[in-house]
Amino acid sequence: MPGFKDQLLHLARLLGLSPQDFDAVGIYAWPAVLHKIEKTFVQKTNANTHFNWWWESFQKPQYSLRLEEGRAYGCLDQVLPPHQRVWFVACDSGHDPSKFWLFQGSVTAIQHLLDEHSAFEYYVVSKKYAWLLCETHHHLLIGLGNVIPKLQALALDPRRAGLLE
Repeated sequence: MPGFKDQLLHLARLLGLSPQDFDAVGIYAWPAVLHKIEKTFVQKTNANTHFNWWWESFQKPQYSLRLEEGRAYGCLDQVLPPHQRVWFVACDSGHDPSKFWLFQGSVTAIQHLLDEHSAFEYYVVSKKYAWLLCETHHHLLIGLGNVIPKLQALALDPRRAGLLE
């Protein structure tokens, strides 16, 4: 039985997503990327702190929206440029919530993948580490960095109210 990472990659290929659209980050690159994300967005209290969920220790400021169950991915292209290439951190909460899988791809490809897969927690991060978006298992879409004003605008736009609980 394939693991979580392999399941996501297999689904991406079934959906016709090329490796340019969505792919895993190589074994030698991912530790530095995850470390940079953690250093930029997560507040560590000491060197021994181990995170099961980054969102429990996000730095401030942050902004969150409560969304319909499993629907946060539907508004990603309303907050982010659809063809922007981003880091995508997937958390296999069902097996090991401390295991993060790192991918890269376009916002559109990630939305397509999330639309076809059962729910899991994930983080979408700017390649320049300027912002982070996270969907939690509590149906919150949390934003940090310069994406906060876009989330605030999304919350105020009645045309998009169908996404909100």
